[in-house]
Amino acid sequence: MIIITIIAFIVIFSLLVLVHELGHFTAARQAGIKVEEFGFGLPPKLLTIHKSKTGTDYTLNWIPFGGFVRMLGEDSTDPKVLLNKHSFASKSIRQRTVVIVAGVLMNFVLAWLLITIGFSVGMKPFLATQDDVDRAVASGIVETKPV
Repeated sequence: MIIITIIAFIVIFSLLVLVHELGHFTAARQAGIKVEEFGFGLPPKLLTIHKSKTGTDYTLNWIPFGGFVRMLGEDSTDPKVLLNKHSFASKSIRQRTVVIVAGVLMNFVLAWLLITIGFSVGMKPFLATQDDVDRAVASGIVETKPV
């Protein structure tokens, strides 16, 4: 049972990370920022899955938790990179903010989508009243301990 729980955690966490990073990636591309790498997992790099015509490397990394989008000029101090019109640093504060916030927004979109699908296929919302809790305590389903 613990193995299934671990696998389920990794799959769900991976989906969240993938959608989150996809938000950053999409916003960066729309802002005209060159994305150098879209990495799934954390380095060291295991393999490059695809190298696009735009120069983005899509990589799979050894540590299966997390992911990243590496943009041109994101953490560079090289003046040539900072002045490049396709670098993160050369964009306006508004554009950089949109790129940064896009990951979180995509997680909200994923949550909304999953809840919508769940309710569409018959999932019932979990609503509990104090009476429900009291009945569960009285029947022994829920245990309470004095604090």
